[in-house]
Amino acid sequence: MFKTDESRQAAWLTLGVWVLSGFLASSIGVLIGVRLTTLLIYTVIAINVLGILSSIALYRVAVWVREMHPVARTLLMAGVVVLAAVTLASADVLIMELSHTAESWSPNRTRFMRFAANSVGFFWILGMLGAIYLTLQANWMVRERERQLADARTAASEANAAASAARLAALRYQLNPHFLFNTLNAVSAAVITGRSDEAETMLSKLADFLRVTLVADPQALIPLEDELATLQAYLEIESVRFRDRLAVEFICPDDLRNAQTPSFLLQPLIENAIKHGVSSTSETVTIRLEASQDGEDLVLKVQDDGGGGQSDEVRPGAGVGLVNIRMRLETLYGERGSLQAVPLARGYLAVVRLPLQWNATVTPFRRRVAA
Repeated sequence: MFKTDESRQAAWLTLGVWVLSGFLASSIGVLIGVRLTTLLIYTVIAINVLGILSSIALYRVAVWVREMHPVARTLLMAGVVVLAAVTLASADVLIMELSHTAESWSPNRTRFMRFAANSVGFFWILGMLGAIYLTLQANWMVRERERQLADARTAASEANAAASAARLAALRYQLNPHFLFNTLNAVSAAVITGRSDEAETMLSKLADFLRVTLVADPQALIPLEDELATLQAYLEIESVRFRDRLAVEFICPDDLRNAQTPSFLLQPLIENAIKHGVSSTSETVTIRLEASQDGEDLVLKVQDDGGGGQSDEVRPGAGVGLVNIRMRLETLYGERGSLQAVPLARGYLAVVRLPLQWNATVTPFRRRVAA
């Protein structure tokens, strides 16, 4: 009964009410001239002990009916209060008769008058306690529902976070197999054509690249300069394949090097530029990556000048990478994140826009990559 705050409050309240009731009954008896004998004191104590036991039973009823409809709960509690009051009044008359104190306690009243008077008194005491018990249980129900609602919200939030984490991880790791497949094909081609030194260099740079990217947290936001360094590692591999056909230009103001970006966000854009810009021509193609600030947004542009403009918005074969980036931006930033990809008179331009956020620590900016 005393495991909750409500039960402890009810216990102290019950004890206080019946102790006060016994004290008042004894005081009134003294005032009207009743002599308080030891037997009479024991009788008063016995009645109050029975009252406490009745109140405990009443509290149990309040706990039992707390989830019922308010009208049903009130009617049932009222019936139990009446029954308990009548029982206590009957017990009082019986104890007084058995203890032979009825004459000294109330010489001018009949048994019925005593029973009626005590029934009314016990009804008010038990009715007051019953109402308080119901109030305590109602408060408990409110707090319990608030706790359950808070738990449900927490669980939903954790589930959404877990779903977003899984989605980001899937989107992030979706990129590696495609890149790895292309690189290993290039290594295989180099081996077949007798360019073993080139193949060895590519494998060495591939190992360095994978060592950096595969251990990265797909949910983490990293400094922009680290994202550029990852791209540089990737382009070093591609520069072995394309040699002087690939030129790279990175433009990143010093004050933006510490801006936070999703890891591996721009690699599909660079890969598309190489696949559809560099691979499709024997001329030198420049891939230009520029970071700038536009109000509260970070703007990242990837542009190449390979080949002619396309009539469609998306280059052939480039749709998966662009959709991947858009989904990651939407998951992380909602409407604040966007990707626009448009053909140019010569080449292609992709513009990534996301909220400008800052990283706490600054790491050295790695050297530029140039083929």
